[in-house]
Amino acid sequence: AMSSVAEQLVERRFDPTFAPVLEAYVEEQIKKGTTDLDANLALLRFYQYSPSIAKVDVARKILVKSLMALPSSDFMLCMYIVPPSLQADPSIVQLKSLADKLESCFFDKFWAEMASVKVDVPGFEDAIRGYIAGVISSTFTLITPEELGTHLKASGADLDKLVAKFGWEKTAEGIKVPRNDMNQTTVGVKQEGVSFEHVAPIVVASGMQ
Repeated sequence: AMSSVAEQLVERRFDPTFAPVLEAYVEEQIKKGTTDLDANLALLRFYQYSPSIAKVDVARKILVKSLMALPSSDFMLCMYIVPPSLQADPSIVQLKSLADKLESCFFDKFWAEMASVKVDVPGFEDAIRGYIAGVISSTFTLITPEELGTHLKASGADLDKLVAKFGWEKTAEGIKVPRNDMNQTTVGVKQEGVSFEHVAPIVVASGMQ
């Protein structure tokens, strides 16, 4: 269905009767674990121009999918065209708050807030842990299991699995992160007592990858 939606999008980008097709496509993306930012932005634009057809639950799913794409700017692009009536909805306000914490690297606060949030998109937490792991790889060469566990909200065997998954190494001194272009430059700053919360957002802003 993907190519057909993409093909139809070329001709029907400004045809509001196309919105239900795009809404069904959001569900398909969630089921299949794919993301089509172009189609989702097109749907949000229909909502922007015709707020009366806007569906908050669909917009929220698009925003959740876009958060899963961090560190890309998908969430910001989507939020920019979500109509004000939807931006004021508590479930969207909540997502915005989660996004702010992720982008500011307040990961412990993100997980604390997540406790009261229902995200109905499979793979959300895995995707977020992948993003957090990228920030950690770019910021640390060595991190204690406790601090790492706080950032990833994992402990014991679960944390060990994540350490292996992200190619880190458990040693007597702590969790070793392989050196890379990013953590080479930030590690000096870390040792001068500048907190993770200061360094990490700079890392994110400079485009991590």
